[in-house]
Amino acid sequence: MQLTPEMEEALTRMAATPALERTGHIDDVKVKTFRKWCDQRGYFIEQLKRGDRDDEGNIFMPEQTNFAQMSRSLAYARGGNPPELIKAFHWHKKQWDYWDVVQGNARVVLVDLRSESATCGRIQTLILGENSPAMVAIPPYVAHGYQVLDLRDVVLNYYVTEPYDPTAPDEGRIAWNDPRIGFDWTIQNI
Repeated sequence: MQLTPEMEEALTRMAATPALERTGHIDDVKVKTFRKWCDQRGYFIEQLKRGDRDDEGNIFMPEQTNFAQMSRSLAYARGGNPPELIKAFHWHKKQWDYWDVVQGNARVVLVDLRSESATCGRIQTLILGENSPAMVAIPPYVAHGYQVLDLRDVVLNYYVTEPYDPTAPDEGRIAWNDPRIGFDWTIQNI
């Protein structure tokens, strides 16, 4: 799926401002930190249910949202310091994604490509996984990807609002290192 002219224009405008100056929260992106119920046998987490609220108190998933598919992805840890396996970027025209990293730890990077959005061009980063158990809701036209952060494989469970159609996939791609986005994937050691 090709980028729309509006998305190309947004990417071109991004290139004029350094990525660090474009970081922050993206409108409509929601984060729900999980509550974990533990006992001597293990733990239980409610991942997603109707009526959930995000960390800001907003409805996490609108009532009219229909889930179409649940999938799982595995990204192998590659070793090294940092591991640096990067799977980015892709975007959708219609589909919302709800991401939950259930094994390992990942840096999730989101880029707002919605020309009508007040946060167009903004980059938002999140750490999701075993050390930060949460789910992120990603709207259409917000490009997204992730980076493996440690020596453990990353398992990503994701729920989507549109079923996958191999004859007309609702998915476009942008290179992980597109200079117009200008995101620095290096890990900062302090």
